[in-house]
Amino acid sequence: MKKHRQIKLPEVARLQEAFLALRPLVRGGLPRAPKQTYHLKNLESAFGELRTGLSQARDEGGLVNPWSIAGLKRDEVRNAAALAGIWLPEFGGAASRRFLANVLNAALPNEEWSEELAEGYRIETEFSPIGDISDRVDLVIESQNHLVGIEVKIDATLGHQQLERYSASMDRRASITGKQSHVFLLAPFASPNSQTPSITWREISRSARASVEGRLRHRSFAEHLIVSFGDHVHAF
Repeated sequence: MKKHRQIKLPEVARLQEAFLALRPLVRGGLPRAPKQTYHLKNLESAFGELRTGLSQARDEGGLVNPWSIAGLKRDEVRNAAALAGIWLPEFGGAASRRFLANVLNAALPNEEWSEELAEGYRIETEFSPIGDISDRVDLVIESQNHLVGIEVKIDATLGHQQLERYSASMDRRASITGKQSHVFLLAPFASPNSQTPSITWREISRSARASVEGRLRHRSFAEHLIVSFGDHVHAF
């Protein structure tokens, strides 16, 4: 059995000197504390202002998006139905009309939609223009002089000649009622048909915010829901 040789004090001193000489060559040493370049009083003040803002947002209902907890998620039918409800003047009055007018102006800029909607309109979901259940348009806005169909997509793709079929059905319906027909696509991708315009969900988000004036504390409950819906669909 080998005996362990004890290291004498002079040898310990030489080893310590050797390790100190090698220290600059060894990577991954203990990290140094970051240099403090701010004043603690400023940091305390910043956290105080943040706490005040969060408290105010919590009191005003600005921390949780109601549409995110309503179960809409990325479901096309549910989000289309929510849009139909939000656009009704019975929901948010002038703000709802402005929201819808902003969207129509983005998709179909050649009409005076604010004036047209002021004369009254109605909205239907899953609408069959000529009674054919195979051609059901997600959203249809009918005003005094116009019939507008909106095909809504989030994660799904278009069917074969879907936009062309819907346009033909809407044209036949409009010819019966003496109105002008329009169809456009609301989706995260552009319309493959050059005759059918399209807008993205980000345009819905911008239109929602543009329809509501003033800051959070001055908004009505309906206006808060309009802006919140725009925030909900922004990433679609």
